[in-house]
Amino acid sequence: MARAHFVGREVQLDADDGETSLDDFDALFKEDGHFIDEPCAWSNPEDALHQSKFFEVLERCMEGLPKNTARVFMLREVMGTDTDEICAELSITANNCWVLLYRARMALRECLQQRWFGASN
Repeated sequence: MARAHFVGREVQLDADDGETSLDDFDALFKEDGHFIDEPCAWSNPEDALHQSKFFEVLERCMEGLPKNTARVFMLREVMGTDTDEICAELSITANNCWVLLYRARMALRECLQQRWFGASN
């Protein structure tokens, strides 16, 4: 169960659901920060964005994210909400917000790589 700690006017959550752990993605990178396996070249991402099937796959990938991670990603990247507004609405710190965004981007990248860009469409 997550515990809340008050830090100034913000609430710091100790999440035990793994949303703030970056260990999941360590295996994707070398010590120098480069990918171990380079992502496949995307033939033409702009064309993929116009295909409704892409959005179906993206939606399924989003459903696989932890609830708060998906919410932060939707607010920031889809709805264009400012980070300060997200932090105020969800009572999280900016650092926590950026960690959740990073986790969402990495998880979505991996999911889309497997289900869309790396798959035969």
